[in-house]
This record gives sequence, C-alpha cells and structure tokens, in this order.
Amino acid sequence: MSLKLAIFDLDGTLKQARDPYVYLHQRLGTWEASQAFFSKGLAGELAYDEWLRLDAALWKGVSRATMETLFCENPYLPGAQETVRALKRAGVRVAVVSTGLSLHAEQVQADLGLDRIVANEILFENGRATGQACAHIPEGGKGQVVAQLQAEFGVEPGECLAVGDSTSDADMFERVRLGVAVNPSSDRLRAVAGLVIEAADLHPLLPRLHEIAPGWIPA
Repeated sequence: MSLKLAIFDLDGTLKQARDPYVYLHQRLGTWEASQAFFSKGLAGELAYDEWLRLDAALWKGVSRATMETLFCENPYLPGAQETVRALKRAGVRVAVVSTGLSLHAEQVQADLGLDRIVANEILFENGRATGQACAHIPEGGKGQVVAQLQAEFGVEPGECLAVGDSTSDADMFERVRLGVAVNPSSDRLRAVAGLVIEAADLHPLLPRLHEIAPGWIPA
C-alpha cells in the first residue's frame, strides 16, 4: 500500500498558535471576559457545544475580515507549507481535521490546495459574527471524522497518515497506519504516536517517513 491520504490537525500542527480560541480572545480583547467560563471548559464541566457557544457570543459583531486578518498573522510552523506541497506533488490527498475554526481552515485550504477541511464554524451575517457557532466535530470526535474521510476518498487505514500535537489527535492516530506527534503537548498522544518530532518544525517529517516506511510515499 502507498500513502494516499494525509490528515493534519491545524492549530499547533500546521500553524503556530496551539489554541485558536485563546488566540482570538487575546487578539480581540475578550480574554478577560472568557475567564468566566474558561476554567470550567478545561475541567470538562461544560459541554463542548456550550463552550463553543460561549466563545462565539463574546465575538458578536466582530467582522469576518478582522478575524481572517488575525489568523493570517498566525504563522505556519517551519516546514509546514513545504511538507504539504510536497505531499500534494506526490499525488497524496491532504485534509485538515480541526476543532478550531473553519474560516481559518479555509485560508489554509486556499494557501496549500487542501483537498478537504473539517472544522467548527463561527456564523456570520452581512460579514459580522452573529455570536452563534456550529460544532461540526463533536468532543472526542476526530477519529469518527477520519473514518468518514477514508470512506469518502475510498482509502484504507494503511494508506493514511495523521499528524497532530494534542490529546484530541490521538483518536485520529488509532485509525491510520502512522500517527505523527509534532511538539506534542500530551503524554497520551506521545504514547500512541508511531513517530514523535520533538520540535515545532515539520521539516523532519518527510525524511523521517522515508526512513521508517521506505517506498510508502509515492515517488
């Protein structure tokens, strides 16, 4: 089997800011207000959809253009663009599965020619945030999304790679031939990864893949 589908997390994996919600709160001046519920969210005392809704409510009235500009200012990890483009040149389909925001993933899709993105959504009307959101990836649901993408593209787990940095990516790793942890923030992710890249840098990814799985990436 050759590699046919590579699935990347977005925040902390392709882009440098690990948490897009913290990033937006800090850039938009809503960080202090978010502390009313942030600790409850981290502690699992809020349902996933509810936490997303509370975040979105603080951004009501913010223009889509402002959010897009802020996400554009969030740099790619070193090697991220080169790695994705190299995979695309090799004929590998590339997708992003993110619990972050679709307007950010859409930017990356346009930059890098991604085949598919799945992410959560902030709703807009007349170019401004309505204060509402839609969760397209349920809590702990990345593995389920990977299975859907495999069915959509007609690929087997042995033909798939997943790359991520946090605990939520562990479910993806369980459904592919090889999971790659990049600068992992989670012991669980490190434990289930077939390859760990300690630095926040994707330059080593393809050379390491050629070493541990010779011939897997199409020439």
